[in-house]
Formats: sequence, structure tokens, C-alpha cells
Amino acid sequence: MGFLGTTDRPSALATQVANQMRDLDWTLAHFTFVANVTTLAAECDIAHSPAMSVASCRSQPDLELAFLGESSDLLATYATFLADPGSAVSLLVSEEQRDVVESAFDVDSVVPHWQMLYSGDPRDLDVGSVTEVVENDLSAVQSLSRSEGYELTAFLANPLAQGPAFGIWERRRLIAMGMTVLELPKVVWLGNVVVRSEYRRRGLASAVVAGLLHRHLSHGRTPFSVVRQDDDACVGFFGRMGFEQARPLFAMKCVLR
Repeated sequence: MGFLGTTDRPSALATQVANQMRDLDWTLAHFTFVANVTTLAAECDIAHSPAMSVASCRSQPDLELAFLGESSDLLATYATFLADPGSAVSLLVSEEQRDVVESAFDVDSVVPHWQMLYSGDPRDLDVGSVTEVVENDLSAVQSLSRSEGYELTAFLANPLAQGPAFGIWERRRLIAMGMTVLELPKVVWLGNVVVRSEYRRRGLASAVVAGLLHRHLSHGRTPFSVVRQDDDACVGFFGRMGFEQARPLFAMKCVLR
């Protein structure tokens, strides 16, 4: 087993991931690990062997783990190379990986989510008056999220760093936005859709998501979102936008033994 820093990616693992990413369904099922060895590689460390690979992302406030492999014993062991025993860790895993996590760590909480995959017709999308939100607009993004009590999902310090974002403005005030949460070579996670409460029910959320879909589809990326299963409003919104419930995911808070 080897511990690898950000500049020491194992060719065997890189080759394995590159080969498996040819299968879109596999990429979508393992997107958290794929992100850690591609898009977020500069922020991650990996403990690796042919039977198990565990990645940790240092850019998150709480330690985030992702893994490939089926051995709960190896997952528990390799995790200790990345964090101290007793550390709190978070994982977002597929149904198949959930049992491995529950055997490897002490589980504090499990929150079911849906990975919702876009399967609609782009010709049905109306972008309205959306414009691209750029890095200079970060303060407006933060102001909107604070005003609505929304905690942005972001994998880097700058929530706009992962790809395009779109918004709608009124008198220089950002009143609606949607972002690229995570961009991988072939797939993209869309989210952080926020509308000021006094402007809701006007189709603004649909417009910003339509802008994101047009941009990413034109570059050949497959869009998806991740929403809590108990959030009926969010599940319904993405369903109306042309997303389907592709697979269950589980946000897990755990403690290393």
C-alpha cells in the first residue's frame, strides 16, 4: 500500500480510472472519487493499493473521503493514513458502497439523496434574461446565499471556481443564481440554485438552470444534480426541468475507529 501526495499519482490508478471513465454510468456512480483524482487532484491525498484506494480532500471544512474498493477492513485501515482515529469524516456514496462504509466506521448519520440525471430536450429550455456570473460577482453570490440562509455546496474556497454560473440581476442586485458545483471531464454537477424569496414563482430558478444546461450540453457534458430525497420541492423542480432519479446516494457522517 502506498500513500501518495498531490504530485505523485500512481500510473496504475490513473490508468484504471481513465479506462473506467469510458463508462458513463460508472463515472456517475463514482463521481466523488473521480473528482478527487482529476478535477480536485491538487487538493487531495490518496492511500492506494490494487484492492483499495481512498482519497481525502483537504479543501473542505470537514474531512471528505471517497474510495474505490469493496473491503471495509481496508477502507478503515487506509483512512487512518489520511486522518487520526476519532476524526469526523463525511462521504457521499452509492447504495453499493454504503454497506462498506457502515462496516468500516462508526456512523453518526445517513441522509438519503437522489442523483438526478438530465434527460430532457434542450429545445424546451428558456434561459430568459440570465447572464453569466463571474469571479468579480462573488460578493453578490455570498450576499444572496446569506440572505436566504442557504449554505453553498462548494469543493474549493471559491464556489465559482468549478465552472460557469448564471444569474439574474435587478438594479445591480443578484436575485437568482445557479452554479456548476463540480465539473469532471464528461459529467457536471449543477446546484446552488437560489432565488430571493420575494422573487420566487416567476420562473427564475428554471431560467438559471436552463442557462447552465445549455452551456454544458454544448460542450458535451452530461449534467446531474444531487438533492435530498425528503426535499419534495427540489426533487419536483429538477423533475420538471427534465432530470430523472438516476440512483440513490447517501450523505454519511462517520467517525474513524
